[in-house]
Amino acid sequence: MVLGVFILMLVWLALTRTLALPSVIAGLLSSLLVVVFWRTIMPGTTSIHKLLKRPVRLTRFVLTLAKRFAISTLRTAWLILRGGEEGRMMALPIHLKDTLARFILLNSITLTPSTISLLVEDDLLYIHWLQASGGHGDWGEIKESLEARLQSLFEGDRRGDR
Repeated sequence: MVLGVFILMLVWLALTRTLALPSVIAGLLSSLLVVVFWRTIMPGTTSIHKLLKRPVRLTRFVLTLAKRFAISTLRTAWLILRGGEEGRMMALPIHLKDTLARFILLNSITLTPSTISLLVEDDLLYIHWLQASGGHGDWGEIKESLEARLQSLFEGDRRGDR
């Protein structure tokens, strides 16, 4: 809990760029409120401490997300400029069990251009994809690559937690 408040407070200070007492107090209270709210709505999630103990896997996930973001941005721009895009709703099976891992997958897919995650229900992820007419989209690559990295990060393996 303390680490979460500390990290959010650092983000607050970086964004506000002031050490004025009212601003610092507002940042501290906001950070505390967010952490308490998070623990209330997501009680059974993996601790952030566990993720930070796996820096190599965390870095791999962030790099995979950045790669998917860059490729999808170029692809989406091409689709829009060419004018042959169409949207499609899809329900995809997910294999992640951890609540936080599912939350991160949902938001990572939404951050990726041409995709919007809508809902996780049981073991299905509902997503809206922008794709080329005829059904050629990169949704499989995006979902599978991110899910594989998250599975490695959250579930680990028998060789260790790095």
